[in-house]
Amino acid sequence: MDRIIHGSNWYCNEINQRLRIDETTLPELSREMTNYVMGGGYFALDLPAEIQALTAEMTVNGAHEDLRSRFGREPGDWTTVAYYESLLDVFPAGSDGSVQTSGAPKLNGRVVFLKGLLNSYTPGGVKGLKATGATRLRWSSIVLYHDLFNGKTVHKFDLQNNVLIIDGVNYTAEHNRLISA
Repeated sequence: MDRIIHGSNWYCNEINQRLRIDETTLPELSREMTNYVMGGGYFALDLPAEIQALTAEMTVNGAHEDLRSRFGREPGDWTTVAYYESLLDVFPAGSDGSVQTSGAPKLNGRVVFLKGLLNSYTPGGVKGLKATGATRLRWSSIVLYHDLFNGKTVHKFDLQNNVLIIDGVNYTAEHNRLISA
């Protein structure tokens, strides 16, 4: 394996969640499928349709007012959540598998921006004076999902600006140009 996750973290707006995060789950990317049968045909085919609504989850240790206060907001009062992971290249590109001996290892990185609402806040239990579980947060109503790797856009789903970018290709550019006033 040529990459090792060197560290990852979440930010909620500009607040660093370092040392709070227990576990994170980025949104599952999946598409609605429409069943299609050709007239007179015997076989069905599932055709991809729109991208399903996105949700992300995290668990944090403790109950934090700055996170709890994000719950209950209405559409338009979005919260931006940023996830990053820094990847450390152990082997240089085109390597024969030998360990790099000169120079500093190259740091790569992944950043995911989400803009949505905190629609579920489940505090952990308390038994006596001790917490018995982590607080679960569920981000949904996501209107922006922007996944970058080494500065290149892998996916960008921007509902508000009608932008769909996959692997750096803007699939909505021509459509948006045609409908602009």
